[in-house]
Amino acid sequence: MRHLIVLLFFLAQISCKQNPKEYTANILKNGTINTGFFQNIGEPERALLGWYLFAYGNECTAVSQKQKCQLLNLLKVENECDEEYTDFLKKWFTGDLYRSSKLINCPNMPYKGAIQNRFKKIIISRRADTISISFKVDGLNESQEKSWNVEQEDVYVVREGRFVKVEK
Repeated sequence: MRHLIVLLFFLAQISCKQNPKEYTANILKNGTINTGFFQNIGEPERALLGWYLFAYGNECTAVSQKQKCQLLNLLKVENECDEEYTDFLKKWFTGDLYRSSKLINCPNMPYKGAIQNRFKKIIISRRADTISISFKVDGLNESQEKSWNVEQEDVYVVREGRFVKVEK
């Protein structure tokens, strides 16, 4: 009887204990892509990375060697304007009018547009249901001869199959 109680207690501990994902992954650093990250990528990470590639990167072509395009290939995205793919992203950003509306205009930034952005760094961290993305993008407006860089971190909570942005 005592063994049965111990066994039931042990099973209860295992079934109640969640196995939260916890990691920090350098996706892109110093021009190198961490291809190992993509072997077991979850849907939330795929959606989050996909959105930021869409929002800050220029359109890809069949022959493009840009890091954004290499990352999309690792995400198994052949065409980021494909309706099935944009619907996937919209599902994760339901309730976020800004991000949902940007997905309507695809591509976000044309391949040969005057504005060209390049990703310099992408880091994704996860602690249970909280996912953060830290990134750095350098940009150039060739027609106005202006340049900029954006470096920021955004944090989201995964709730019922969608992202809720954590305001700073």
